[in-house]
Amino acid sequence: MVANNLLEIYTLLFGWNMYEAIWDVLVGSGLALIPFIAAVITNFRDNYEDSDAESTIKGLEIKVVSMILVLMLCVIPYKGWEIDLATVKYDLEIPDCNPPANTEGQGDNTATAYDDSFADMGGIGVYKPVAWSFVEFLSSAVTHTTIKSMSCVNNYEFMLMRISQITIQDPELRQRVRDFHEVCYKKALERFELNPIALPANISAVQDVDWIGSRTLLNAVDEYYQHPEAYMRNMDRFGFNRQAAIRDSDAAHETGAHPYCREVWLGEEGPGVVNEALGLRQLILDDIPADEAGDILDDWMDWGSQVVTVGVADDNTKEDLIIKMIIQADAANLSSQTDVDLSNNFDTDKSWYKEAADVVFAGAGLFTSIDEFLQTHTMRQMVKVAGPMILALIQMVVIMAAPFVLLFGQYRLSAFVSIALVYFSFEFINAIWAAAFWFDNRVLDIYMSQAGWFDIATNSFLVSAVSAGSIILLPGIWLSIMAYAGAGMVRGMGMGGVGGGSASGSGSFRGASGRAGGAAYRAYRGRSGGKK
Repeated sequence: MVANNLLEIYTLLFGWNMYEAIWDVLVGSGLALIPFIAAVITNFRDNYEDSDAESTIKGLEIKVVSMILVLMLCVIPYKGWEIDLATVKYDLEIPDCNPPANTEGQGDNTATAYDDSFADMGGIGVYKPVAWSFVEFLSSAVTHTTIKSMSCVNNYEFMLMRISQITIQDPELRQRVRDFHEVCYKKALERFELNPIALPANISAVQDVDWIGSRTLLNAVDEYYQHPEAYMRNMDRFGFNRQAAIRDSDAAHETGAHPYCREVWLGEEGPGVVNEALGLRQLILDDIPADEAGDILDDWMDWGSQVVTVGVADDNTKEDLIIKMIIQADAANLSSQTDVDLSNNFDTDKSWYKEAADVVFAGAGLFTSIDEFLQTHTMRQMVKVAGPMILALIQMVVIMAAPFVLLFGQYRLSAFVSIALVYFSFEFINAIWAAAFWFDNRVLDIYMSQAGWFDIATNSFLVSAVSAGSIILLPGIWLSIMAYAGAGMVRGMGMGGVGGGSASGSGSFRGASGRAGGAAYRAYRGRSGGKK
C-alpha cells in the first residue's frame, strides 16, 4: 500500500479497518446474502412462464458463479496478507527541485509529528480484497509515473509562505527597528521630498525609497542617512564606540556614542575600533529563524531569491531583498508604538504642510502591497497543503462505502468497476495538483521576477487568478471528464447501471428469447393443426 502524503498513511489504514468492520456486520447480520436470494427469486420469476428448466438453471448458475467470483476477488478481505503501519510505504512525489528530506519511507517511521499523533494505530493490522490491491497499485503507479515525468521547479510558493511567517523575535531588536524608523527613516523620507535626487526609471527593489534599508537613502553623500544631523543618540548602550575624532556627531556631545543612521543600519565604521557594533541589517539577518523545512536564509540565498530577481544577483542584494520582505510583511508589529527622541530634524522646516507630509510618509517603509500579497498567498498555499489531506479523507470514505456499493449492486462486476474508477479518479487528482504546482511556480517566477517586486497589482492579480483556478477548476474538469468516460466504459462492457452484470444480462436475454420462441412455436403448431 503506497501513500501520496503523510496523512494518507493513516487514512488508508483506518479506511480498510472500517471496511473489515462493516463487512463483518453485513455478514453477521445476513445482509450479505440478500443479493443471492434476490438473484434466485428474480431468475425463477423471469423464467417461470416458459417452464424451461434448462434455461432457468443455466441462467442461475452463470449469475451465481459471477457473483461468487466478484465476492471472492473484490469484496471479501484476503487474510493471507496483513497490512500495518510498518508495511505501508509512503512516497511523496512532487516536482520540487528542493524536496524535504523525508519524502519516502515506512509508515511507522516518518520522522515527523505524525508518528506521535497516530502512535495508537501501530497495533492495527488490516486486510484487503485481492482486486482492491491491484486497483490501489495501478492508481498509485499511474499517478506517480505522471508526476515523475514532470521536470522539477523551485517551490517559490512555499518559500514565500515561510517568509510571511517570520517576525523579528528579539524584543530589543524590534524596538531598535521602530526607533530607527522614527528617527532616521521618516526624517530622511521627508528630506527626500524636499531635496530629491534623480532615480532611474526601472529602480530596483533594494534602491527604492519605500523601505528603511533603501540604498538610495544609504549611499547619497551628505544627504538622508549621511546628513550631518542624521544620527541616533546614546547608542553606546548597544555597543557603539565613541569616535569624537572622526565622527562630528560624537564631537558635538560631551559623552556617549552617536553614530550616523548609515552606521546604525550597516554597522559601525572607524579605524582602530575594537569590537565594532553590528548594524540593524546584520542583526535582522541573524534573527531569521530556521523552520521545520530547514534554514530559511540559506534556502533564500541558494534559490528562493530567484522569484524576484532576473539573472545573477550578488549576496548583498539577496540579503537586502529578504530583509525588505520581512520588514514589510511584519509591518503591523513593527509600526511605531513608543515615544523616541525626534530632535534630529535634518534642518527641515516643521510647518503644518511638512507635519502632514510626515504623517503621509510615516508608514511608507512598513506598509506596502507585499504584506497583503503574502497574506493572500499564504492562504492559497494552505489550501494547497490541505487539498491532498482532504483528498485522502475522500478516498477513505470511498473505501468505507465500497461494501455497500457492491452489496446494493448485487455483487456485479460493474459495481466494482464503478467504485474503482471513483477511487482512481480521486487518486489522480494528486497528479493534476502536481501539474498545477509546476505551472503556478513558473508563472510566479515569470511575473514577479520580471517586475522585480510584488507591488504591481496586475501581476499579483494574475498570479492569484492562475493559482486559484488551478486549485479548483482543474480537479473539477478532470472529475467531469472521468465521470463521462467511466459511464461510457461501463456501458461499453455491457454493464449498464450501477452494476448491470453481463451474466445477469445474458440470463435475462435468454429468458426473453425462450419465451418469445416458445410463443411463436405454439402459434405455428396451432395453425398447422387447423389445416390438417
